[in-house]
Amino acid sequence: MRRAVAITALAATLAGCSPDTSALESEPEPEPVEQIVSFTVEVVGGGGGPFGLSVTWGHTALEGQRAKSPTWAWAHMVTVSYPDVKDVWVMAAPEVRPGVDESLAYRNGAPQVHCRILVNGRTVAKQTSAAPQCDANLSATPPAAPTGTVG
Repeated sequence: MRRAVAITALAATLAGCSPDTSALESEPEPEPVEQIVSFTVEVVGGGGGPFGLSVTWGHTALEGQRAKSPTWAWAHMVTVSYPDVKDVWVMAAPEVRPGVDESLAYRNGAPQVHCRILVNGRTVAKQTSAAPQCDANLSATPPAAPTGTVG
């Protein structure tokens, strides 16, 4: 498309006409939209078991952050502004709690971990495995910001 417009503008210039270059101008950036992102991670069936969690999370405007949870579940909420932030992610692995014998903790094998990303209360990514990673791209169709309250 740009090539055709450029050729048309060049032809118009050679013909002595004033070229219309408005099609060459870039589109304006979209207005920022605030998004509330929730990360949740949990050991499947985990309440009170021998495992905690080692979690890494982040987004395009923030380097990877690390967190450790001595319990079977971890959650974090952050407000981001699209288009400044286009990608969000979280990954986790089970970690034997301090004071627990590792051989006893793994006697039934490695536990499954479930991760989930919600944007404005809507699940946009989820995965369950021994070391899951959830990713969400907000640039395709950013979810609408929440309006009003339910009550």
